[in-house]
Amino acid sequence: MNKSLLSAALALALVPAAHAAATIDTGTPTGGAVGGLVLDGSDWIAAKVTFDQTAVIRGVSGYILGGADGDTFDISLHADGPKPGWQLFTTTATFGEDGWNGASGLAWSVAAGTYWIEFEVTGNDTLGSSTFGGPVVLPTGVAHPLPTSATPDWGFSYDASAQSIGLQVSTVPWPASAGTMLAGLALLASAAVARRRS
Repeated sequence: MNKSLLSAALALALVPAAHAAATIDTGTPTGGAVGGLVLDGSDWIAAKVTFDQTAVIRGVSGYILGGADGDTFDISLHADGPKPGWQLFTTTATFGEDGWNGASGLAWSVAAGTYWIEFEVTGNDTLGSSTFGGPVVLPTGVAHPLPTSATPDWGFSYDASAQSIGLQVSTVPWPASAGTMLAGLALLASAAVARRRS
């Protein structure tokens, strides 16, 4: 390996990587199915979240009990308001087992600000349809509760107990991810040019 290529490789290794970070992590709920918030075709659960900087949401998970392996549900991101506003993004997630369930590999770009993340069963979703032992629920009782949540109790309403649902959101800071990619491409291009000259 020539000196210029080695220098470029070393410089690329020193560029800070844009790793996904748990931007929001309420912790694991301590409650069980009894007293949890029901998630079915007529009951959705939304939590208000805030991002301090422009970012790309890569994954969203909720702590869910009572589903069957392979059941599906929706996770959506909505604009802010006194209740969830316009739907900005949505994806279908698959339930695996009791615990953290959600979607990864997302590319939801968000500006700094406040949004709603909603869990619901809609359309062709199957979560709860094959369960006979009780309802599908998001249990409560987390170490780091969210400031505001809403459930459809006779329409849109706020529910204090919903503040302590389990929620994890991982993001990549947009400036860092774009900067890392551009810096890496520039270094590789300069190394290729230097190699051709030698």
